[in-house]
Amino acid sequence: MKEESIHRLNNIFYSLKTEEEKIRDGLARKKSGEDLFLENFRTLCKNFIEPKMQEFRRMLKENRFGSKISFFEETGTGKAIHAQTHIKLQISRNVESNFYANDKFPHIMFVADKNLKRIGIHTDTIFQNGTGTAFLKPDFYTLETFDEETIETEIVDALEKILVNR
Repeated sequence: MKEESIHRLNNIFYSLKTEEEKIRDGLARKKSGEDLFLENFRTLCKNFIEPKMQEFRRMLKENRFGSKISFFEETGTGKAIHAQTHIKLQISRNVESNFYANDKFPHIMFVADKNLKRIGIHTDTIFQNGTGTAFLKPDFYTLETFDEETIETEIVDALEKILVNR
């Protein structure tokens, strides 16, 4: 069949689809883009972010600070997202801290925003019963602009803020 004939028939079939089908097709395409972004973010975490966090974790332990690395998948209901996919490095003043008893520790967190396909950095400098700040940095990264040097710089900046706030 000629290319022109195929194109004309595809246009006819598309115009015959109901609005609901068109919306469903659009959502499927959008979802696959979001899934691909999250898959790439998971790979970035496994190959670059977590190993870099492990380096800092060893250094923190040598200097009598506790730490924990956690990876979380997106949670929520069909109507709302409660937490985005992220990886977090938490810090404690006690090298033997039980991070499972309480989750309120200072941290740096790399957050995947699947809708905007960007990576945000959340920093919390507040130790238990202390002062400090918690904020999402205004600068965002894409998968293409987020490299090993950036990861290291962001972690160092966050640790500096956390440890100075002792």
